[in-house]
Amino acid sequence: MGTAKKKTNRSKDTLWVKVYLVYAFFLVFALAVVIRMAVVMFVEGKELLARSEEQSLRYEEVKAVRGNIYSANGSLLAASVPVFEIRMDLSPKVVPADTFRCYLRPLCDSLHAMYPQTSAAAYRRNLEKARRDGSRNHLIKRRISYDELQRMQKFPLFNKGQFKGGFIVTESERRSQPHSPLARRTIGSYNAATGYGAGLEKAFNTDLEGQSGRRLTQRVAKGVWRPIYNEETIEPRNGKDLITTIDTRIQDVAHAALERCVRENEADHGCAVLMEVATGRIVAIANLTRQPDGSYTEQINYVVGESVEPGSTFKLASAIAILEEGRFDTATLVPTGIMEFYGKRMIDSHRAGYGDISFQEAFEKSSNVGISYLAHETFLKNPQKFVEYLYGMRLNEITGIEIPGEGRPYIKNPKDKSWSKLSLPWMSIGYEVQLTPLQILSLYNAVANDGKMMKPQLVDEIRSGGKTVKKFEPVVLKERIASKKTLDKARGMLENVVQHGTGRSLSKSPYKIAGKTGTAQINYARRDGSKMLYRASFAGYFPADKPLYSCMIMITEPHQRRVYGSDLAAPVFKEIADKVYATLLKDRPEGGLNIAELAAQGRYPSGAAGYGGDLQRTFAALGLPTGEIEETAFVRMTTGSDGASGDYRVRIVDRLKDVMPDVRGLGARDAVYILEKQGLRVQVSGSGRVKRQSVEAGQPIRKNDKVWLELN
Repeated sequence: MGTAKKKTNRSKDTLWVKVYLVYAFFLVFALAVVIRMAVVMFVEGKELLARSEEQSLRYEEVKAVRGNIYSANGSLLAASVPVFEIRMDLSPKVVPADTFRCYLRPLCDSLHAMYPQTSAAAYRRNLEKARRDGSRNHLIKRRISYDELQRMQKFPLFNKGQFKGGFIVTESERRSQPHSPLARRTIGSYNAATGYGAGLEKAFNTDLEGQSGRRLTQRVAKGVWRPIYNEETIEPRNGKDLITTIDTRIQDVAHAALERCVRENEADHGCAVLMEVATGRIVAIANLTRQPDGSYTEQINYVVGESVEPGSTFKLASAIAILEEGRFDTATLVPTGIMEFYGKRMIDSHRAGYGDISFQEAFEKSSNVGISYLAHETFLKNPQKFVEYLYGMRLNEITGIEIPGEGRPYIKNPKDKSWSKLSLPWMSIGYEVQLTPLQILSLYNAVANDGKMMKPQLVDEIRSGGKTVKKFEPVVLKERIASKKTLDKARGMLENVVQHGTGRSLSKSPYKIAGKTGTAQINYARRDGSKMLYRASFAGYFPADKPLYSCMIMITEPHQRRVYGSDLAAPVFKEIADKVYATLLKDRPEGGLNIAELAAQGRYPSGAAGYGGDLQRTFAALGLPTGEIEETAFVRMTTGSDGASGDYRVRIVDRLKDVMPDVRGLGARDAVYILEKQGLRVQVSGSGRVKRQSVEAGQPIRKNDKVWLELN
């Protein structure tokens, strides 16, 4: 019995142990839960809450729209346009197998029809492979326009949208220049990610970029977020607009004239810049670089950034320094031809020389010997004085134009280690100094502006919402670069260059031009027998009697026979000046064509081509009779008249049947219109106007014959 009682007590003890263990387990478990809850609430709570909110709520940046850049005449030069990237989710969860098989062929056919450079079969292979790989983000096409997007949204399968057709659209912005390549390098670019940029886009980025906003968004489906507007929403402030000084009408002419010159002469590069004399406003600026395939593009801003030895255009600065010193005048006689300075020969382009001629004539004929002789005689004992005169013309300082990258000028000083006895005579003709085309132009512009040097200006206004928020007024860099007496003589010398000297090709214009030609040897220091390379230039202003515009042309390393500034740069100057005179000065009392006076002299505008009605109205407005012209005929009006009547001779060029018309001199668009209207197949090479046609005018033609047009 005692033994049984002991067994019962042991059983009870074992049971209680088990009960205590269970209680202990639950107690420990409850304690662990409490501790974990405390950790979550007081230690990890904030982090977990933030993570939770990130998964369902998030703030996103709302990009501001970058401001536009406009020309002075209202044309859009740069703007932000939306571009789209198209991808496709090929997961079976989104696009079931039967749907994929049903729509694959018509989808690929549609893609090929829109982008024929890739075959429908290639599109099909790519999509099938992406499907096998389980791609959920397969690239279809990058950088498509809004119009292309609208068309693509209607394609088979794509028209089912993202969740049934796998059609994924990502939007971004691209900076577009509608008038590219006109002034492309001056307008420039800016990369927000790297901070790298150039031109106006870089210089005025703070104004153009605006200020981004912020808004709260909530996830409503996978990859889909909707905005939640609350008191923390910050609306973006769009960028401001720039109104530049560039006139696209003149810019177009400057670009075309420069391109024609560098292309014909196979130059390495060239540049042109046109400036208002009184204000420093740059109306046109063009920079062209030769590419390996022979084409030319806006790649480097030579006008602003290329510091070079200018050659003879620098002789204006030397002439001003000589005249300011007062020892010699324009009538002083100087030698020409060949002269030796300290064992080194100075040679004129006309090696035989002109004998002893006046300082004025030496300047007209661009005699190196004549100018360097006079500079040497004037400043031999005090070359520092010559340099100080150059400093007084501000030739040792940058212009401070708004865009970055302006080249530093270099005017050698007698204190420099590189100074030698040869420095003075060689500097006087534009060697051993370095200036950018814009800095040279600023000197000529100052001479035209009664000695007042203006800061070159590319921006007129900054606008926001169509209202002007900042107006850029003209800035005077120096009130007077020389005395009035010297400036009057310098202007006379520049006018005589055009009337009697190396710029004679410009003397027959209906308005007076003043300027200076320049031809610089680039690789003169080499002794290895290399072919001599040249830089041709022309700097000047017009009308010479009441200067309104100044212009600088520089053509570097032409590879044809013509190398002189008078042959290369001067014609480009004249083409730009003619356009300015006809376009910008026609309504000014001090400028413009006097049609009645020209007609009385037997001088007429150049012949033109266009629809009869348009040309008749244009010439009638100019006071020039044309006789009867058929309104709808496409006609060529040839220069000249039939005796005293002044009627223009007229030839209709698109009424010929089965005969090749003469389309030489016409623009590409007009020439192609005429020829295609007669059933011909036309191929065009080059740019500008028609220079040659493969089938001569008057030759019989048949429908579908091929004609090649060479433009220049």
